[in-house]
Amino acid sequence: MPILPPAISDQWLHIVPGIDPRQHDALLLAVVVWPVSTCVNFLTSINVLYSRAKNFLPSVDTMISRKFLMGRGREQLSISERKMIESSISSVFEIAARKPLVRHGESLDKSMLLLEGFVCRYKKDMTGARQAVEFHVPGDFLDLHGFGLKRLDHDIETISEAKVATFNHDVLTIITEQWPNLSKSLWFSTLLDASMHRKWIFSHGRLRAEGRIANFLCEIYVRLDMVGLVTDGAFHFPLTQPDLGEITGLTGVHVNRVLRSLRSQGFFAADRRSIRILDYEGLARLGEFNADYLLPPSTSAKRAP
Repeated sequence: MPILPPAISDQWLHIVPGIDPRQHDALLLAVVVWPVSTCVNFLTSINVLYSRAKNFLPSVDTMISRKFLMGRGREQLSISERKMIESSISSVFEIAARKPLVRHGESLDKSMLLLEGFVCRYKKDMTGARQAVEFHVPGDFLDLHGFGLKRLDHDIETISEAKVATFNHDVLTIITEQWPNLSKSLWFSTLLDASMHRKWIFSHGRLRAEGRIANFLCEIYVRLDMVGLVTDGAFHFPLTQPDLGEITGLTGVHVNRVLRSLRSQGFFAADRRSIRILDYEGLARLGEFNADYLLPPSTSAKRAP
């Protein structure tokens, strides 16, 4: 009785557009009961579809998911693994600035990858005042924790206009079960979140106001540089002073005073919605910043514009 080899079934079930992985068992059963000649013709047709589908998939340089793990070992993913991530996207949408993406406690059946824009995670106290607990840049998964937990204990909201890709959890389950290297890359993404959380805790607990803001500016500079969004030391920066206050645990008045001090000392220049780092080394010393916690592929992370 003819049986479709698993390697072939995995190949076309995951790559050919329109094939729902949940139909796997039913399709295999149909092949098993077909005559040999019909099965051969079927496999020939599938190979043709697979070849055509590969031609329609974008190149690795034009994929909308190309910033995922960029600067952190994305090149270690095979082309088929990168195409798997791309083909697993269930939808893409744009959303305005200052809009919620996930609410504390809501049930989740998908996770989101940030393609463009900036997003923050927040915790709220009993009065509704917010503390930012993470800042996201393009290439970051926003709520991968929700894949396992099915809900989050915090809110996620856009800072700027944003573009987001969604991944259904049933598809992520297939990736974790059948694509071990991709599974490790998703795990790495959550480990990166944890590493940044530890650094933020240290910053809030041990650094003075100037050090907190200096550390954050260095972090954002390095993370944006990793995904190709820094030009000659300058990058888009849509955060307001109240935003920086929520990130660093400072009042808006204190943030204003610190920013004026750092600018006057020549650490950075700013105009409307953009910042240019002028003295990265000095800013890093002030903020006790070392890029190792951002988990670059080597310890030789870029240190200066």
